[in-house]
Amino acid sequence: MKILTLIVGCLLICSCRFHAVAQQASANWQRLTTGEELAHGKKVLFFPKPNYGLTNDKNDPYDLTDGTLSTRPDSRLWLDKNAVGWFGSGISSVNGILLVMDLGSEQPVGQIAIRVLGGKEQAMLKLPSAIEFLASADGKQYYSLQKLTQSDPDSKSTFDAENSYSIPETGKAFVAAFACRQAVQARYIAIRVMPRDNLFTDQISVLKATSSTPLQQLESFPKTSTYPDEIFFDGLAITPRHLPFTVTTNITTPNWLSVQDNSGLDLFHNKAQFKIELPHGLGILPQSQPAFEKTGADTYLFNYDGTTGHGSIGPLWIQPEKDVAIPVNAQIVLTSILNGKDSHRLSYPIHFVKIPEVSPIKGLDISLAWLHDKTEQGWPNFLRDFRKMGFGYVSTFPRAFGKDATGFASNNGMYNTSAQKSLDFLRQAREQGYGIVYDESPFHIMWYDIQSDQRAGKIDDAEAQEIYNQVDGKRGKYMNILYRGKYFQNEIQRVASLAALVQPDQVYLDIELWRASVRESKKDPRVVAAWKKSGKTWEDFATDIGTDVLGTLVKAMREAVPARKLTVGLYDADPQHAIFTDFFEWKKIYPEIIDIAQPSLYVQGNVLTVADRIRFDYDAMQRRQIIPWLSTGTHGEYDPKLTEPIVLETILNGARGLTYFQFTDFDPMDFYYHSKAIEDLAPYEKLLQSGKPIEYKGDNPALHYTCFANTAEALILVGNYSDSPQTIVNLPLPIHSATKVLLEGKPLAVKNDAVSIEVPPGEFRLIYVGNPQ
Repeated sequence: MKILTLIVGCLLICSCRFHAVAQQASANWQRLTTGEELAHGKKVLFFPKPNYGLTNDKNDPYDLTDGTLSTRPDSRLWLDKNAVGWFGSGISSVNGILLVMDLGSEQPVGQIAIRVLGGKEQAMLKLPSAIEFLASADGKQYYSLQKLTQSDPDSKSTFDAENSYSIPETGKAFVAAFACRQAVQARYIAIRVMPRDNLFTDQISVLKATSSTPLQQLESFPKTSTYPDEIFFDGLAITPRHLPFTVTTNITTPNWLSVQDNSGLDLFHNKAQFKIELPHGLGILPQSQPAFEKTGADTYLFNYDGTTGHGSIGPLWIQPEKDVAIPVNAQIVLTSILNGKDSHRLSYPIHFVKIPEVSPIKGLDISLAWLHDKTEQGWPNFLRDFRKMGFGYVSTFPRAFGKDATGFASNNGMYNTSAQKSLDFLRQAREQGYGIVYDESPFHIMWYDIQSDQRAGKIDDAEAQEIYNQVDGKRGKYMNILYRGKYFQNEIQRVASLAALVQPDQVYLDIELWRASVRESKKDPRVVAAWKKSGKTWEDFATDIGTDVLGTLVKAMREAVPARKLTVGLYDADPQHAIFTDFFEWKKIYPEIIDIAQPSLYVQGNVLTVADRIRFDYDAMQRRQIIPWLSTGTHGEYDPKLTEPIVLETILNGARGLTYFQFTDFDPMDFYYHSKAIEDLAPYEKLLQSGKPIEYKGDNPALHYTCFANTAEALILVGNYSDSPQTIVNLPLPIHSATKVLLEGKPLAVKNDAVSIEVPPGEFRLIYVGNPQ
């Protein structure tokens, strides 16, 4: 492991090697923060607010400046009330997680430092992908003093010793300290953390510069380019989730708003509202959320109860009025209101964009699967416009279909009006040429029913003994993996009956239940006896049972849809993830039970990770039976323009399509760049049907190469994803004596069966080579 100690700029101290103890981390921190502490006792503001229950309490704003480190010897900050934590939707922010403090007056700041959890003791408990240190004199304009990015030290083209860090995370929790030593005069200090999954921290330090330390001018550092430049220390501020605020002109796409709440009020019991003023010619459609009233020709008033869905307010459906000219300098004005009084009134320019319109490409299964029935029905002109972005499937969650007046799917009776509306919608979708994706989380529903009936006293001791593991003569917490009783049979029937109801073309299963059951079942005498009788290793025995469980489920679903050949996938199951939740082994379930690999690629815009994972799976399978789960924001937002190369790398490395999680992560520009990628591929439909990925390299090792070809044509994708300054590359033609070599539709000069192009940092180029008929 490399320890980076930088004389100027940022200092990274790794507080724990694999066998180090928490006391060493504490000693490192004490050495690092020796000096006059400016942060002690200061209040820290959080954007978004911490949300992890085991660390969350009223002391969170002061936990990071009280000088008290976690005393846990195992470094598990997520179990310490003195720490502050974010989990799940709490990190779904364009700007990561921002921690801000006011020092009270301008001070000579010599060092800023923070302690964060790492180690990957659990899959989501990893070090952040980046940490940025910011400072401001007035609390409005911030300057970026230093940004550290996690990187690979073995990659010479990307590893910057002053701005990168690399610490192995091998399954043992540790706390790492990151510090910036750019000395400046500042009053407001901010740290922006970009988590890879979750964030836990227990202390921040701001040291006063010594009298002999030369101070640098704040203005000599770059202004923060990522919104927000302003941090609001009081009241309520409703702001766009993304800037520039974008309205799509030809296809209506969702906008979302963010919240900065430092009012100190319970907004559920205090009257909170916000007002949106739009230029004449734009309108907010009635299916927008939350509910609103139109109070003027172009003014809309929303009530706000203090809650957000997935960290944002929305969706807002904003649509231009036909034949009305909108000023080029149009702005949206957002006014937050507390108890009848304006809190903050903010204006932002509106960016108008036309989404590239493209039909679904034959042979590519493109969907936004985590898009619920009611959202599809509320999306303006959904069935007309969704296909214009290359989507060929609509999704459905029939487990949410209600029966009778109570609206609960588990009740007896006919499906209620809402469910009938969803079924009619699916019928219309199929009539208009869409395929249907059925999303299901089998066995989770069964487990909920078991727990509910247990609490209600509907399960007697004999049945409970059959269902639950028996550990040391007592009832365990989890289900016995050998259980095949009433609840198991009911679950198989539930899923099969819903498949029969919606008649899907594809089924995407999300089964993340079993790991705890598998591990506890290893202690159950009944399971141990069956294991020993099998003569197999525990892993082989457990995955045999998982294969039987999954096979029983999928067989019932296929029998329920005899007229269609279902395409079935299991979330996060693929050749690289050989065993999933200790229960499903890839080589046992593919291709006998499931049809496609579905790697989970929620990677914050890391194009290379997507390309490498898809190619690994294709090389292992030698078949284009891959439909990954991608995301435009889960586990952290990224620049929407990266969606375009992500889609291209997915398809050209061997996937037969893609799907997304989830709708609430999509902003207008995400849809724009998704559609742009489909548009890039559309002219090559025949090649995409008949070709396959092949090995290919150009002469510049700093660039990434993907080639998809048949015997007569090829697409070469060259990416400078690592921002290399080495931008020129010579590309040998994979199709010799090709009659056409095109870059963005324009011919390239060919010399000695090769072409030369430039790929600027952060960009990619897609080249067509071939002898088309």
